[in-house]
Amino acid sequence: MKVRFYLKRPNDNRVSVIYARLIYNMTTFKYYLLEKIHPADWNAKTQKAKNGAKFTESMEFNQRLKEIASKITDAFYNYQNTHQSKAPTPEIFKEILDEVFNKQSQARIDREVQRTFWGFFQTLIDRMESGSRLHLTKNTPLATTTVNSMRNLMNHLRAYEEFSRRSIEFDTIDMHFYYGFTDYMTKVKKVNINTIGKLITGTKVLMREALELGYTDNTIFTHRKFRSASADTDAIYLNEKEIEEIRVVDLDGNKKLEKVRDLFVVGCYTALRYSDLSKLTIDRIEDDILEVTQIKTGDCVHIPLRKPVMEIIDKYGGIFPDSISNQKFNEYLKDVCKKCELLQKEVSLKSFSAGKRIITAKPKYMFVTSHTARRSFATNEFLARDLQVAEIRAITGHKTDKSFYKYIKSTPRETAENVAEKWKLRDARRLSLATGGSKLRAV
Repeated sequence: MKVRFYLKRPNDNRVSVIYARLIYNMTTFKYYLLEKIHPADWNAKTQKAKNGAKFTESMEFNQRLKEIASKITDAFYNYQNTHQSKAPTPEIFKEILDEVFNKQSQARIDREVQRTFWGFFQTLIDRMESGSRLHLTKNTPLATTTVNSMRNLMNHLRAYEEFSRRSIEFDTIDMHFYYGFTDYMTKVKKVNINTIGKLITGTKVLMREALELGYTDNTIFTHRKFRSASADTDAIYLNEKEIEEIRVVDLDGNKKLEKVRDLFVVGCYTALRYSDLSKLTIDRIEDDILEVTQIKTGDCVHIPLRKPVMEIIDKYGGIFPDSISNQKFNEYLKDVCKKCELLQKEVSLKSFSAGKRIITAKPKYMFVTSHTARRSFATNEFLARDLQVAEIRAITGHKTDKSFYKYIKSTPRETAENVAEKWKLRDARRLSLATGGSKLRAV
C-alpha cells in the first residue's frame, strides 16, 4: 500500500486541493483531501509543503499529511483484516475514507481558507472571472483586462512576499508594507511609477472589499500616504502628414508589412485599441458606421468610417486586414515606419525607470507602436478644432474631459504654432473691422 500526495492544479496561481494517489494490488485511484495549499508553497519532489519563513505553518501542515497517510494505511489494513485479506474496491475505499476524514466539514474548511488574505484574494478573482463580482457603477461583468491586472497583482505580491521573507496577511498591509513593496518594485523589478501606482490601486481595491465584508478591520490603506502615485510620461503621436506618408509608402510588395500598415491606418482613423482593432469584423458596419464593444471597458462605441478606412476594406475584398499578435505587430510596424522620411527625425521622450527620470532620444519611428494610432486620432481631432471634445470622446470612449486631456499629446512647438495661427486670424479680423472702406482706422 503506497500513499503519495499531489496537487490538483500544480501550475495554477491559486490555492490548490491536494489529492492522495493510492496504489495497492494493481489498483490506482485518486482521493481528494480537505487540505489545500498554494503551488508556490508546495515541493513536488518531497510531496510536502516547503519549509521556511514564507509558509509559516509548513511543519504543522506536513505533520497533518503524515497523519493522513497513516490513517489511509490503517483504514486499508483494517478493511483487509475484516474481509479475509481482500482489498477494497476504489468505490468502497472512498466511502471508508469519507467517514475517516469527515468530509462533511468541507464547507467549514473552505470558509476558513477564504477568510485568509490569499484565500480571499483568490475568491475575489474567481468572482471576477465568473461575473458574480460586477462593476460598481455600471453593474456589468468586469473586463478581462481588469481580472488580468488583479492576477498580475497577486503574482507581484507573491514574489515580494518571498523576496522580503515577510508574510502578507490582512494585518500586515501597513505603511511598512507600502514602502517595502514600492521600493521592491522600483529598485528590484525596475518598473515605472505608473505601473506601481496601478498595483497599489489594486491592493486598495482588495483591502476595501475585505473591510466591507468584515474580513479585516485594517484601514491603513486609506491613509493619505498610502497613495497610488503617478507621473506624466511622454508619448508620441503622428500628425496627418505622417499618417498619410505611412498610408502611401512603398513597401516593395511585402504583403505582411502591407497588412500591418493598413490595420495601423485603420486604427489612426478609428481610435481603437489593438485588442479591438485585431478583432474587427465587417458585420458590425451599417451605413458606414462601425459599432464596437470595447474589450477593455465593455462599452459600445459607434465610429463613422472615413474614406481611407473604406478604401482599405475594399482592398481586402470587403473585410478588414488579418491581425497578428500585438508583439509581432509592433515589430513589423517599426519596419514600415522606418521607410518613412518624416519619421526619421530624432525625438526625445521622458520616462521613469528605477525611480529615476530618463530622457531617451531616438528616430521617431522607433517609438511608434499599435497604441500610437489611438493617441494620434485623439490628438489630431483635438488640434483640428472641428469637433467638440464630447464628440471625440464618444468615439475614443474616454469618460471624462480630464482623462481625455491627459491622453492627447501635442508638442510645445505645435501648441505655439497653433496659437500663432489663431493670432494671425485674430489680427486679420481686427484689420478687417478697422478698414472702413479705403481708410485704415486705429483700434
